Amino acid sequence: MPYRSRKSHHVRQDVTRLPADSDARWRSEYRQAQYERALIGIQTDLLGGPAVEVFRASPKGPAAAPWQPDYQIERIDELAPDELARRLADDPQTPFARTTRAKLNPEEVATLVASAANWLRVGQPVRITSAPLTFDGSDERRVGRTGVIWRQCSTTFADHVYVNLDLIGAERSEKVVFIELRDVIPIEDSRSSQAVAPIASTFSRSKASRVSVTFGA
Repeated sequence: MPYRSRKSHHVRQDVTRLPADSDARWRSEYRQAQYERALIGIQTDLLGGPAVEVFRASPKGPAAAPWQPDYQIERIDELAPDELARRLADDPQTPFARTTRAKLNPEEVATLVASAANWLRVGQPVRITSAPLTFDGSDERRVGRTGVIWRQCSTTFADHVYVNLDLIGAERSEKVVFIELRDVIPIEDSRSSQAVAPIASTFSRSKASRVSVTFGA
């Protein structure tokens, strides 16, 4: 009998199709663990329709602490015309609303990557501690959120990583963000201490009977 999800984008994963000890296998296992953690039960349809997978809501995120950037902010429209012309000549990508923090030079990038070598790996839990300023404030709102390193970048973007954010509140779909390495710090994995309901056995029983709503312990 087919299944359909209710208010969630969690999807069961076939982890066995991927090579063992690969990053793709780990990502699939992570998604499966998220699915099992969120699944409440499977509601069968008495009229033979698709069974419905029922998921619990994501926990509410903590109140965001006030955050101020640790670099100087100045508006472009406050610059003298000759200073603005000089900056645009030096860097045509200079923002036209306000300056953000300076880019890292190659030596600083190499130092940053080397300092993170002992923890930078796929699956490492991290916390976002800073962000560049944006017009809509989307990046700043991520400060304080946690997640895991999802992918590492090539040498072209060695100072960036992909982070899969922990879902909070009404969020239902996966949130993978491209972020600078200097904006994250490693943290302890709190998931290892969280008890996960025995969904696998519950799912097997409900799959065999298909006569009632099954809930995890």
